[in-house]
Amino acid sequence: MQTYGVATLLLSIVSMFFIFIDYQAIAKTVFGISLVTFSISIFLSLIEIRLSTKAIELELSDMEGLEDPSVMEYLRKKFDRE
Repeated sequence: MQTYGVATLLLSIVSMFFIFIDYQAIAKTVFGISLVTFSISIFLSLIEIRLSTKAIELELSDMEGLEDPSVMEYLRKKFDRE
């Protein structure tokens, strides 16, 4: 994910350079590639967040002895008691 994020920034800088030296067609192409790499980076970030959330839910279920390992259920039960 981070590799695609860095590639996005570098391609954006290259695109700005081509705009600066007045190569509009190349700048548009490079910026388009930059947008694709940014989309890939965001998608991979979403996958990582989902995996991390699931790992936290499993860890909490082990610690609390819950049958249903869901963070939202745990929080709902926690605040309903108080």
